[in-house]
Amino acid sequence: MIRRVLQFIGLFSLASAFALLMIDGWRSFAAGRVLLTQLAAAAALAPSKLDALHDAVARRAPSWLEPALEAFGRLPSFVLLALIGLIALWLAQKPKPKIGYSSR
Repeated sequence: MIRRVLQFIGLFSLASAFALLMIDGWRSFAAGRVLLTQLAAAAALAPSKLDALHDAVARRAPSWLEPALEAFGRLPSFVLLALIGLIALWLAQKPKPKIGYSSR
């Protein structure tokens, strides 16, 4: 059951990452230069949630984590979705059979 949910999340994330890659590609083609949708720009669709996340990180996290999260926010959005999809599909794999070990 959980494996199927992870497979669905993984495939949906990879399909969304591909769609975002195509959108960025067409925008870049039309502009004549490379334009990538950054994660922070995509998260700006819900500014109240983004501000709440920023406040929560500022209160609870160490001071070195904030620049790391800002660098993370500059990633292209399709990269994050592709990573989520690949991790979900990796977690959804069946365990490999142990060949050559006695089961007794």
